[in-house]
Amino acid sequence: RKLCDAAILVFLILTGAAMLLPLLSVFLHSLENGGRTGSLYKILYLPFPISLKQYGRALIGDRETLCYFWNSVKIAMPVLLLQAAVSLPGGYALAKFQFPCKRLLFFCYVLVMLLPVQVGVVGAYIFFDRIHLTDSLAGVVLPGAFSTFGAFLMYQFMRTIPDSTLEGARIEGAGELTVFVRIALPQAKAGIASLVILVLIDAWNVVELPMLLLRRQALQPMSVLLRYSGIGESDTVFASIVVFTIPM
Repeated sequence: RKLCDAAILVFLILTGAAMLLPLLSVFLHSLENGGRTGSLYKILYLPFPISLKQYGRALIGDRETLCYFWNSVKIAMPVLLLQAAVSLPGGYALAKFQFPCKRLLFFCYVLVMLLPVQVGVVGAYIFFDRIHLTDSLAGVVLPGAFSTFGAFLMYQFMRTIPDSTLEGARIEGAGELTVFVRIALPQAKAGIASLVILVLIDAWNVVELPMLLLRRQALQPMSVLLRYSGIGESDTVFASIVVFTIPM
């Protein structure tokens, strides 16, 4: 049994290292000044001479790259905060309350969650064009903030909280808001952590909606910039990728 556990551990370590190879390769390329074409075909190598000038240009010198980075922050953080504000009470209500058409509502949540993003893109464009938000960050933030995934995820965690614990608090005189904040949320910490990580990753890497809704290039997030950046265009591309990856 110990030999089997050791073999599994070695396998997992090697697999994890293999998953990190692309990121390590990008980091090594980001240390090379000049972007020599021949080195692009090397996965792992030690660049010489090592230079950090690219990071200076990506963070300070190139104001456009820095602007795109902060656009990503302006999109990801509101999406995260609004998603948490909507999903936590929404998942709690779906898990612990009984109300008419609850099953139908939950079915609609699951159905919308299973649909590909591309299915709702045209409808989203028409809707936000009618309310004049096609060239605003709000048009990208609102669809992510009111996604059904967060409520579905929190529903899965909230339903594991014993009803007897909540009923005991109500009998002791606690209001529904107190029960939710002081009893339900502390027991759903794992779910909240999962929600924060998954929503932040999704909002940070969003590409389709900014490309469709944001006409001004100055409003585009860094995920769209890297989507159209060519490897040979600038020696700051790899440094920009590393900077874009750091928050994640």
